Amino acid sequence: MKVWLTSLALLVGLTACSEQVQKPVVDPVKYQVQTAQELQQRFDTLNLQLAQDFQKFKKVESIAFAHQFPLDVNNLQSLNRHLVSSTALKPTKMAYCDMMNAYFADMYRLGHYNLDLVDDIKLPNAANENLKDDFSDADHFYNFIMDRYTTYRQVQQIMGYGCNLKAAL
Repeated sequence: MKVWLTSLALLVGLTACSEQVQKPVVDPVKYQVQTAQELQQRFDTLNLQLAQDFQKFKKVESIAFAHQFPLDVNNLQSLNRHLVSSTALKPTKMAYCDMMNAYFADMYRLGHYNLDLVDDIKLPNAANENLKDDFSDADHFYNFIMDRYTTYRQVQQIMGYGCNLKAAL
């Protein structure tokens, strides 16, 4: 009986203390636009914001990067040139993942909630892509980002820390 009560107390304690990850509630209206030109502008603004956020992050976490060159947001195949060192502390790696996953989640939502317009926009280095299919659901977008549009998978492998983009989407 004592073992059972101890096990129950441990289970209740662990359950109460465990962090329950909840996806944020997404308001589709925040991402919807009326024209392809507006959508293109939103993607351009998102890319500009990533470039600025990345440069600030590199300054704050300068020891985790080999150089301070700006990120080319028009060529995310070069993302692997902006590596967080594998020896960087876990909070630095987590902050990097949070920044990149937030960018990709916003990118996904912009395309996903405007599927009828997404084929009319230009994404850098995605000329041969079926963007309507790539943005149709989270799994297709994940494969697009990880396997064709960026070197995000390689960055995570070299960094030695997984960013769990699937959960962020």
